[in-house]
Amino acid sequence: MESSFDHLDVVNSVLSLAYNLKSYPNHLYRAGYRISRIEPRFNVNGTLNPDILFMSDEMGLFCECKSGEYYTGQNTELYQRITTRHLVEKGIDIPTENLELDVGIFGRGDMDVLKDRLQAEGITYPQVMMDEFIRKVAGDDFKDPALRDLFHEPVRINGKPLTILKFSEDSSFKKIAPYIFNTLIARSVSGRIEFTSRDLAGDSLEGIWNHLDGKSQKILSGKVKSFLKHCKTCGLGEYLSNREDVWTIEINDHWKSRKKFSDDCNRLMGNLNQKTLWDFPEFREMEDDQVTRGG
Repeated sequence: MESSFDHLDVVNSVLSLAYNLKSYPNHLYRAGYRISRIEPRFNVNGTLNPDILFMSDEMGLFCECKSGEYYTGQNTELYQRITTRHLVEKGIDIPTENLELDVGIFGRGDMDVLKDRLQAEGITYPQVMMDEFIRKVAGDDFKDPALRDLFHEPVRINGKPLTILKFSEDSSFKKIAPYIFNTLIARSVSGRIEFTSRDLAGDSLEGIWNHLDGKSQKILSGKVKSFLKHCKTCGLGEYLSNREDVWTIEINDHWKSRKKFSDDCNRLMGNLNQKTLWDFPEFREMEDDQVTRGG
């Protein structure tokens, strides 16, 4: 979804709450929370796939990020089944064996529809609106007294959130292209011209990569591999070559060569009018291959 604000925008808006920014609310930072895992997947007699898990010294906070469609999903029904054992099995460090877990639903836009749907389903987790102000608008209070106090009063949002997670599993080629192109240029300049699709995905997402769930890393690596194949056959073939999943980027060390590469990248981006990866046959083939292998 590539709307004026989409799910990824909401995810970044929530992630930014854990940073000490001057012009953007820092509620989670002030309450001692840090990013633990993004899109972890838990098997709790059903797949629980929260958007973000934050951790403080005493509490865990699962965050559901809701954008315009306000589909409640099955996550909201499964949180009551999760225990610290599930976190440990995922390799998530927990600060204490008696860890308490909070759940918050964060959204932008008109949350009245979401509130009504949650209420009809008997779901009462705290719901936080993030538009001109940030504040809890519905649901129970947070278990953590610090969060309870911080989200009680409306706080104006003066600045913009950070772009912490640059792209996600749902992002289109057009969304990920600028980050991949910048990373390719950086690798060429630094002489690190050989890489795998996983290397390139990790470099493009920088420090947040290590906070992604292993399955998310695998999916994003596959997405980058598919994009590289598209680039190789649709305008960047003179720069990109590969042996299986070991890729090489070769741009001559001259400003004219780099400008030509940049121009070719811009031209390729101009042709990326498809809205989703499913418009690209190479991505469909990759997904079919994963299904065949049981992946």
